[in-house]
Amino acid sequence: MENPSAGSQTVARAIELLRLVSRGGREGMRLADVVEASPLSRPTIHRLLGELVEGGLLMRAADKRYVLGQFAYELGLSAATHFHLRDLCAPFVDRIAQETGDTVFLVVRSGPDSFCLDRRTGAYPVKVFSVEVGNRQPMGVGAGGLALLAWLPEKDRHSVIERNASRLPHHGGLTAGNLGTMVAQARAQGYSRVADFAIAGVTGVGMPVCDAQGVPVAALSVTSISMRMTAPHQDDVLAVLSREVGRLRDALGRTPAPGR
Repeated sequence: MENPSAGSQTVARAIELLRLVSRGGREGMRLADVVEASPLSRPTIHRLLGELVEGGLLMRAADKRYVLGQFAYELGLSAATHFHLRDLCAPFVDRIAQETGDTVFLVVRSGPDSFCLDRRTGAYPVKVFSVEVGNRQPMGVGAGGLALLAWLPEKDRHSVIERNASRLPHHGGLTAGNLGTMVAQARAQGYSRVADFAIAGVTGVGMPVCDAQGVPVAALSVTSISMRMTAPHQDDVLAVLSREVGRLRDALGRTPAPGR
């Protein structure tokens, strides 16, 4: 008789491997990279990657790196017809970029990571492209990701930080302790702020977009070079950000769920 718990464990492990490979972006990841980043054994990883390749969710490039496959792309296109958050947020992201002149990011949660769903640049001539659309990184890295993390329920916050602890040092020497302090500061002041940390010379501020229960469904952040993000400019940015986050929260509350 088939063991249901074993089957669900296999699915969970495969999903985690998909997330790992997707972090590699266009370059993908080598088997050795996946083994280093995953707690699973090499034989298990090799077997699961093979099954994902066979199913079309991954493909193995000529240089033997694993990248997302054709079926993953097809699933993304299909999901896009239902997952309309990016389209709904677009006018708000546009207004923030136009009024602040800086780069605006829209991020959402994906497991223990933050995922960049959209990005807009303002008119200020020095652009900040610290994160590309489709980029995935440990939640808490960057102002948007920190805003997401800070407003998660306490139990979830601790779980995310614990899961990402080994990955954090690759982002400017961040540690679980540093991140815990940054979360506390963000909650105390009502917004997240990351300055000259993962990327020297860059400062960002962010705010969560929460649902009726106070759980973040997304976060918006504004990033600029640190010399531009003076106290007066930051105040102006936060005023625009706060206004648009409030409007977006109201818009999300009025939007019916897909299929209704």
